[in-house]
Amino acid sequence: MSREIYKHKTITKLPNYQITKLVVAGGGTGGHVFPGIAVVEAMESHGPVDILWIGTGRPVEKNALSGHKWDYRILNTRPLRGSGIAGTIRSLAGLPFSTIRACSWLKSFKPHVVLGVGGYVSGPALLAARILRIPAALHEQNLIPGLTNRLASRLAKTVFVSFKETVKYFPKNRVIFTGNPIRKNIIQSLNHSITKSPNFRLLVLGGSQGARCLNRLAGSAIQVLWQSGFHLEIIHQTGKLDVSHVEKFYKDANIPAKVTPFISNIGESYSWADLVICRAGAGTLAELTTLGKPSILIPYPWATDSHQDANARELTEAGAAKYFLEEEIGAIKLAGEIQSLLEDPQKLINMGENARKLGKLTAAAEIASTLIEMAGHTFSYSETETNSLKGFSVRNHV
Repeated sequence: MSREIYKHKTITKLPNYQITKLVVAGGGTGGHVFPGIAVVEAMESHGPVDILWIGTGRPVEKNALSGHKWDYRILNTRPLRGSGIAGTIRSLAGLPFSTIRACSWLKSFKPHVVLGVGGYVSGPALLAARILRIPAALHEQNLIPGLTNRLASRLAKTVFVSFKETVKYFPKNRVIFTGNPIRKNIIQSLNHSITKSPNFRLLVLGGSQGARCLNRLAGSAIQVLWQSGFHLEIIHQTGKLDVSHVEKFYKDANIPAKVTPFISNIGESYSWADLVICRAGAGTLAELTTLGKPSILIPYPWATDSHQDANARELTEAGAAKYFLEEEIGAIKLAGEIQSLLEDPQKLINMGENARKLGKLTAAAEIASTLIEMAGHTFSYSETETNSLKGFSVRNHV
């Protein structure tokens, strides 16, 4: 570990200090929800925060937010893309009604600041903030921004981005490279030690979208390895819809694997694993880079604007991962890639170090501090001594 001194923002807690009222708008996938949760956690470390979350009502979003006592409201709106011309017309026709409803909620809640975290509900909420003259910010998780965020960025005072290359898509005077916020329990796993096993440990993360193809591909590759005498310890997150199928597959193949629809303490599983196989959503890649985990990335092929491909290329070019399109890799090839990596410990170490160099441990804190400033609170500055893992850089945002 290296040791460094950096300036750390802390809120000056004056006698008239008030609760920060924040609206978080967005969701639908874990990649949108979890960064928003991480930012709220970082804000809560500074002082009391009152939260209104405007989301889509999709199951992954509801599950992620169920443990938080925040005001949660569902905005019935449609994506602008992916439904054909008729679907786009319906989406545009419904936009005024969604905006009016969002305006009503914001008037009632009286937030100090609004944060859009992606997904099609972000647009109406940020438009409502603009109409009501409430300061608003936007966070873009992916390397290539989606249509909603490109349009919504015109309504935001500040745009936070997860990749340096994304800066070029937004006005220079309003964009800040922060990285992708990571939840507190994942960061805490950096100090979590796990007794290593003589067997190789493989973590498979089926994505929230298109998980079935990845689940089948990974399971078949693992079966090829076992049949050739290369045995692994396996944790396989399948998603809710595929868990029974995957459990039966491993049972029939006589392969002992821990199969679960969802891993609540994902940080512990990352720490346990020698290698991760997963999609290339921005949230997952932020977790991999923060924790310095080597990975094989198989992007979701139907992601809008192929943004997962762009995300995966970023890690691969940095030597942090291997990246394959779903249509170009079969079970036998994937099995070979897994075996070649796990049998080369130095290669895994190098990939992990390269991943860690891309990680931004302070992303949530940077976004939180900026939002609190936008809400009208002030900061004092103090020199803080901290431990940081080699390769992490701390950005002093002023």
